[in-house]
Amino acid sequence: MQALLIMMALAAALAACSGRDPSAASRLPDARLPTLGGPTGQSLAECPTDKCLTVVVAPWCGVCHRAAPDIVRLRRFLDASGVASRVVVGLSEIGPIREFAAQFGSDALLDAGGAMTPRGVPIFLISDRTGKILRVVNGFPQTDSAASLAEALGLLER
Repeated sequence: MQALLIMMALAAALAACSGRDPSAASRLPDARLPTLGGPTGQSLAECPTDKCLTVVVAPWCGVCHRAAPDIVRLRRFLDASGVASRVVVGLSEIGPIREFAAQFGSDALLDAGGAMTPRGVPIFLISDRTGKILRVVNGFPQTDSAASLAEALGLLER
């Protein structure tokens, strides 16, 4: 059983490493993903604010699960600060995606089709209004608050 779990984790990790890597791209894809709540979200290549945070996570990622409460706090802080953010949950079949996305709210984007295929998760992509990627942060930066995380990601004007 343990060998099977290890093989499944390895297969998921290898799948995440294939295909387009948004951290190597200059723009976010022009993809409209369904939200957990039902409606289709706006294009990933569009942002209503000068800077936008797109966080990509996966249900099989332990770091993503541990970081989920901090990501939720960060999104609340950014919303209050006037910075748009979104969470894309993918890299797995739809059942686990929906279950994990519930932690992020009804506006979590479901990416069962592989519009986002980063080489690793979590990944934080900071883009401008047109989807141009300004900064990529792999993994979860450890900070003491949502405000310091937003600043570390370069989302707040100094």
